[in-house]
Amino acid sequence: MKLAVVIVHYNSSADLDRCLESLLAYAPVTEHHVVIVDNASQDPGLADVHGRYSDFQWIFSQENLGYSKGCNVGMAQVEAEYYLLLNPDIVIQPGALDHLLEFADRTPRAGMVGPQLLNEDLTVQDSCRRFYNLKTLLLRRTFLGKIFPNSETVRLHLMGDFDHRSVRPVDWVLGGCILVRRSAMLRTGPMDERFFLYFEDVDWCYRMWQAGFEVVYTPDARFIHRHRRDSAQGKFTRTFWLHLGSLISFYEKWGVLVWLVKKWREPLLVFLLWGLDMVGLTAAFGVAYGLRRMMGRFFSEDLYPFGEYAPLLFFSLLLATLSFLLTGRDRTVRHRQPPSVMEHLQQVGVVAVLLLAATYLGHLDVISRAVLLMFIPLLAMSTALGSRGVHRIMRRLERGHLSLERTLLVGSPEQLQSWLPGAGKLADQGIDLAGYVWQPGIGEDGLPPLADGQIPWLGSRESLLEVVRRYRISQVAFWDRPANEPDAWLQMAGLRRLRIRMRWNLEDVWLLASGARAEDFAGGLSAVQGLGSGSALRSGFSRGGSFLFGAFMALWTWLPWLYIKWVRTRNDSAHLVRITANDLWGNNPRLTLAIGSNGHLLSLPWQFGLMKDLLRGKMRLWGPRASLAPVRFQPEGSHALVGFWKDEPGAPGLTGSWAHQNLGHLEEDQSSTGDVAKKGVSLFSFIKQLWCDPGGFGVIGQADIPQGTQDQAPEGHEVS
Repeated sequence: MKLAVVIVHYNSSADLDRCLESLLAYAPVTEHHVVIVDNASQDPGLADVHGRYSDFQWIFSQENLGYSKGCNVGMAQVEAEYYLLLNPDIVIQPGALDHLLEFADRTPRAGMVGPQLLNEDLTVQDSCRRFYNLKTLLLRRTFLGKIFPNSETVRLHLMGDFDHRSVRPVDWVLGGCILVRRSAMLRTGPMDERFFLYFEDVDWCYRMWQAGFEVVYTPDARFIHRHRRDSAQGKFTRTFWLHLGSLISFYEKWGVLVWLVKKWREPLLVFLLWGLDMVGLTAAFGVAYGLRRMMGRFFSEDLYPFGEYAPLLFFSLLLATLSFLLTGRDRTVRHRQPPSVMEHLQQVGVVAVLLLAATYLGHLDVISRAVLLMFIPLLAMSTALGSRGVHRIMRRLERGHLSLERTLLVGSPEQLQSWLPGAGKLADQGIDLAGYVWQPGIGEDGLPPLADGQIPWLGSRESLLEVVRRYRISQVAFWDRPANEPDAWLQMAGLRRLRIRMRWNLEDVWLLASGARAEDFAGGLSAVQGLGSGSALRSGFSRGGSFLFGAFMALWTWLPWLYIKWVRTRNDSAHLVRITANDLWGNNPRLTLAIGSNGHLLSLPWQFGLMKDLLRGKMRLWGPRASLAPVRFQPEGSHALVGFWKDEPGAPGLTGSWAHQNLGHLEEDQSSTGDVAKKGVSLFSFIKQLWCDPGGFGVIGQADIPQGTQDQAPEGHEVS
């Protein structure tokens, strides 16, 4: 097909009728196809228009897709050498389509061609423009435009210095009537669908220039355009806000300052998080002091003025900063999620212990212990709110496509095509794919775009640095190791000099996430994953804490256990069973559990048997979730793989990082390997699961209970 005409329509059937009538009257000589995409219009006249022009291809969307997505949907319906995008308020003039195609054929460097647009009185419209700058924006989009209506800046932006009767390359042309070459679109990708309305034409023309094509204006083809600039009327209408949002999105995508901020986003976010922690600490200290003053009548000693607490406050800020660095609180920025409850409590606990120890050892009588005791929980709450607030704002910005990292992929089309189906929705992960680079085959001009044209080929591997600068890239993802050649290492050095974040999507990259360290081994690089001192210390603390919790349980679970053993088992309302639990480490402990008549595990006070398992080391307070089903010894998915290598090979836990997932009522094949699913864990879900469903076994069916193990006889009885 030589030409495909795509018209996106929304509630303007009278304009659409006139446009289609002119298209039939002055159709091009060449073979062409017409696609009309209707964005869920409510216009009552649309049915009549559809009936009159039913020979064209109509697509009726169930929702308003926006202009850019509507154009992409229309262009995807047919393969053509050229695509002509028309607004419904365009009226085609005699010979315009033939002249436009002839000009495009004569100008192979033109990726886009903008014809001359006329007002209804046949005067020339300002349909070709120069790119925006800050001064242009202020004069075109603020009240300053009314103060300086004859500004030279605006005149130059609208190309008032240019004779619109001549042909010339321009920065960009209005997208209401634009001819796009298919071969150029394969290099730039289609319209960016983040622009619901407005600025999609500016962005597309900008990408066309970046890809090495020209945007050319020609007066040889003329179209009438009933141009209505609703967004420029100075009213706070929906179109005004759409225009403003698209403007922000455009500069978020291409602005140099925004590019610099994105490159330095990690240290900036770390600094922001640290600042919020310091503000939260100061606020918590002030609130604790205020509460102590309000409760002064309940204390026998007077409260010293707040100025006396200034050294302690400064000392607390210093301790919090050291804790911030030593406990790895900055890593939450890198992981794009707030710390789990346990991690946060550990960080606050370090500050609390050091602060209490310092005030006690220093014999600081001026310090009120009540202020300190109220300050610590307030510190935990304020810092948690700060970190979660930062991450929530970042997620909201990402969902609005306002803080995405412009990412370039470096890999072969085969590697990328195998990765893309499982990558998920990349925008939700903070990723904005600009395209990919790879060495083209011999005799080829380029490589094909991926993901239905959304990820274009931007150049060869040798042009990596140039592509990074040209497309404002802040992150590069590699699918191969750096070649052992000087040119390859110069590229790596150049990317580091530009402060570009680099990622390697390799099969063994999980070693980094598991905490492995890089070492030289027999003249080559190796990754070492072994038992370190930190691992042994954590294991010792976990075992000791579980033993203490078991001893604490022994004080208050023996009486409910006797009640179950001698009363509830006799009236068949509860049972004591012995089961064999399974986990990924092969511990397979035999546990004594108390269950109700319906098979549900009874709450923690009735689980005297688990107390003994804690004391013996068969169970731990915190650990991986055990399962009653056979355990697969191959972790599935990236989270499970990393969790397997990061977790300690200890006994199963009464609770763990899996506690937030429906309080233990999980599918059996989702059994956790440890710190696999920390996202979303809350203190409430941790406590509730421990109390209601210790171990996360949920319902225990008859198939899970070995024969002869129900209402177990004396200790030491062997169970088959």
